[in-house]
Amino acid sequence: MVIEKISVKTLRQEVYDQLRDKIISAEILPGETVSLRGLAEKFGVSLMPVREALWQLESEKIIVIESNKRIRVNTLTAKEMEEALRLRLLLESTAAERACELRPDEAVPKVREILEAMGSSVDRPKIYMRRNTQFHFSIYAYSDSPLLLEMLNRLWARVFPYVFTHAIANQDKADAMRSHWQMFEAFAERDKTRLTDALRQDLEQAAKRIIPALEERDAESRRVRR
Repeated sequence: MVIEKISVKTLRQEVYDQLRDKIISAEILPGETVSLRGLAEKFGVSLMPVREALWQLESEKIIVIESNKRIRVNTLTAKEMEEALRLRLLLESTAAERACELRPDEAVPKVREILEAMGSSVDRPKIYMRRNTQFHFSIYAYSDSPLLLEMLNRLWARVFPYVFTHAIANQDKADAMRSHWQMFEAFAERDKTRLTDALRQDLEQAAKRIIPALEERDAESRRVRR
C-alpha cells in the first residue's frame, strides 16, 4: 500500500482523506487490520493526527477500533449491503433530481469531461473508480444539499470497497459506461425520470455481482463458526 507523505492542510484532515480514499479503493480491505503506529510511520506524522482521523472514521462506522486496540475496516453482510444499495438509490435519486433542476448550463461540459476521462480509464480499475466517484458527485454537487452529500459520502465509504472488489476490478465495464452515458444525457436534458432510471440500472448491475459474493462469504462464515 503506497501512502503519500503529508504536506499541506491540517494533518488530521489529510490523514482522514487519504485513509478514506484507500478504503474506498479497496487498497485496505474490509476486515483488514491496521495499527496506529504503523499508519503514523507510513504517513510520516505523529500519532495524534492519525488517532484523530481514526476516531472520525470510527464515528462514521467505516472502521472499528476494538478493545485490544486493533483497528480494522468495517464489514457489511449481504443483508446490510442490500439495505445500503436501497439507501443509495433513494438518496442519489433525490440528489440527481435536484441537480437536474438547479444545475447551471456550464455544468454540462464539466460533467461530460469527467465521464470521458472515466471512459478512457476502463483498463485501469483504480483510476476508473476514482473517476466514477467524481462523475456521480459532479452531478450531485449541483443539488445544493450539503447534508445529503455528507450522508452519501459516508454511505459510499461503506459500500465502495465491495463495489471495487466485485463489480469494477477485472470486470467488463461496457454496461456500466452505457448506464453512465444515459445518466449524463438525462442530466444534460434535465430529464429526471431518465436520470433516475439510468442510476437504478447502474446500481442493479453492481448488486448482481456484489450480493451473491457476500451471501457466499456469509454462508462460509456460518459454516466455520459451527
